[in-house]
Amino acid sequence: MSTTENFLLVQKATIAMLGFDLFSGSGEMWKYRHRCINVYSIATIFPFILAAVIHNLKNVMLLADAMVALLITILGLFKFSMIIYLRKDFWRMIDTFRHLMTHEGEQGDEYAQIIITANKQDQRVCGIFRTCFFLAWALNSVLPFVRMGLSYWLSGHVEPELPFPCLFPWDIHNKRNYALTFLWCAFASTGVVLPAVSLDTIFCSFTSNLCAFFKIAQYKVLRFKSETPEESQAKLNKIFALYQKSLDMCTELNHCYEPIICAQFFISSLQLCMLGYLFSITFSQTEGVYYASFIATIIIQAYIYCYCGENVKTESALFEWAIYDSPWHESLGSGLESSSICRSLLISMMRASHGFRITGYFFEANMEAFSSIVRTAMSYITMLRSFS
Repeated sequence: MSTTENFLLVQKATIAMLGFDLFSGSGEMWKYRHRCINVYSIATIFPFILAAVIHNLKNVMLLADAMVALLITILGLFKFSMIIYLRKDFWRMIDTFRHLMTHEGEQGDEYAQIIITANKQDQRVCGIFRTCFFLAWALNSVLPFVRMGLSYWLSGHVEPELPFPCLFPWDIHNKRNYALTFLWCAFASTGVVLPAVSLDTIFCSFTSNLCAFFKIAQYKVLRFKSETPEESQAKLNKIFALYQKSLDMCTELNHCYEPIICAQFFISSLQLCMLGYLFSITFSQTEGVYYASFIATIIIQAYIYCYCGENVKTESALFEWAIYDSPWHESLGSGLESSSICRSLLISMMRASHGFRITGYFFEANMEAFSSIVRTAMSYITMLRSFS
């Protein structure tokens, strides 16, 4: 099996719906611009969501519901704009990853197996992540009919509901107007889902392969013993080059994703506050299930970035212990060669001890940050529940 066979399979299918081709031989990723019509739909519906926010300034519950929709559209449009802005960087990184994966896979079956296993696990996780998002989209599209059905059952009166709380200048009580508006809103919601799934899963795949490269470097340093110090130094140089290359790729990835991670966590925090309020009010109602699933989706998004950031930090730092456990003492000779090997190992251990940290400008994306987000959100919801 080729080391690149499972690379970005889920992402390729998802981002193709936006008109991008991840493996374009010409280097031009955005080839089918007409496919991103769903993003244009969410952009055109944005003013009507904003109008709903302004209209409901005196109704806290309706305001919170509209603000959640507004933040979702802002994040979706921002992520799509980042895909366009970074498309050349993504294409260059994808090309770099594929070349390095191929090169390391040719060094031995054990190295190829590390990369293949990492990509299989990544595609499984990304597939689950994509399924969760599309289920959230389906639930968001079905919820209006559930609300209208319950309203008719309890009161005999039906008020038209839409996937997004919007204020339109036309009468949506008219059946034809409602049908067209509903289809517009449902189609526009895919313009939120697709950029989010694409960017988040691409990040997951990149970090999974970076962890695989770090594992290969660890495996190699544990076996670098040679007959002479000169051969040992030559092998170490290649291993350190792989580790440095992986760090450089981490730096490039972090540079691309810093604004995305920052925006994701900032907007998610605001969403959790408002959804926590809505969930506390509708806890015993049918809508409570929808808001609970919405909260879970946001938490899963934060978890993806924190989990991947933690993995990169851990695997890059483990290189220090791999050097410590390596047979370095058996490869030392006498004279300058011995000193050179010792110096190389010490410098590498000092660098590896820091690992690599995925950041969002002013915070680090790791499991500690995720735990803090979840604890704060749960405490906030519990507090609101005690007041309701």
